[in-house]
Amino acid sequence: MSPPGGGRTDWRTLVEHGPATAVLSGSVVTWASASAHALVGTAAGGLTGRDALGLLVKADRPRARHALAIARRHPHVQHPPLRVRLEPRPDRLEVAARALAGGQVLVVAWDVTARLRRERELRHRAGHDELTGLPNRALLADRWEVARARSSRTPGRGTFVLVCDVDGLKQVNDEHGHAAGDALLRDVARALSAHVRPGDTVARTGGDEFVVLVDQVGADHVEELAARLRGDAPAGAGAGVRVSVGWAADCPTRSPVSVLAEADARMYADKRAARERAGGALPAPRAPGEPAGAAEAVRDAEP
Repeated sequence: MSPPGGGRTDWRTLVEHGPATAVLSGSVVTWASASAHALVGTAAGGLTGRDALGLLVKADRPRARHALAIARRHPHVQHPPLRVRLEPRPDRLEVAARALAGGQVLVVAWDVTARLRRERELRHRAGHDELTGLPNRALLADRWEVARARSSRTPGRGTFVLVCDVDGLKQVNDEHGHAAGDALLRDVARALSAHVRPGDTVARTGGDEFVVLVDQVGADHVEELAARLRGDAPAGAGAGVRVSVGWAADCPTRSPVSVLAEADARMYADKRAARERAGGALPAPRAPGEPAGAAEAVRDAEP
C-alpha cells in the first residue's frame, strides 16, 4: 500500500525520516515508515500485516486498543499521546493516533526512553545527596511533613528525629585524603540505612551529619534504634571513628528547627560523654565556615 496522502515524494521523504509512522486497519499494520521498522527492529516491510498491539507488552494492550477505538470514534479531536512499552525490550514509547478515511488510523510513535531516564535522574538529583545517594535536606523536609500528618492520626505513636554525627571524619581526611573520607561517609550511610525500617528516612544534611526520621513508633523504639546507631562505625574505619547520636520527639506545634536543635544538643552531649570516657578533649565549638548542623540545614531548606 502507498502511504496515505497520494504517495508524493516530498511527503514520503518527510515521513521516512521523521517519527515512526504507521497506518492501521483495525490493529493490523498496512503500511509503516522506515523509521517505524527501525524503532521496532525489523527489516523493511516486516511490519506489514502484523498486529500492532502484539508489539506491546500485554499489560499495555488494552489501553492501546481503547485509544484506537477513541481515535476512530472522535476523528476531529486531538487526543493526548499514550505511553506504552515495546515487547520484549524496555523501550518506552509515546504514541498518538488520528483517524483517517475508511476507518484506518494513522499512528505516530516517539521513543521517550532516554528522555524519561533523564527526567528520573534529574528528579533523583534534586532530592538526593550526590555522594551517598541518600535523601538530602529538601527531601527530608518533605517527608517530615508527610510523617507529621500520618502520626497525628495514630495516638500513642509519634514521629522522632535522630541526629547522627561522624566523629573522626576530619582526622581521616587529614591523614588519608578526602577520597578516604568520602568512602567513610558512604560506608556510614549504608550502615545507618541497614538499621532502619522500610519507609524510614536516612538523610545526609551536611558534611559529617546525618538525620534519621522515623514515625509511627514509640519512644522505646527510638531509644533502641539510637543505641544501635551509636558507635556503629564501619569495620576498618579506625579507632577514632564513631557515630554520635541524639534524638528528639517531634510535635506539630514545634518547628522542625527547634526539634532538630534538641536532637543536636543531645548528640553533642553524647559526643562529649564518649570523649570523656576515652580521656580525650571536649569537642571544640563549631567554627565559622564549618558545615551547618541539622537544625540550620533544615531551616535553610524551608521555603
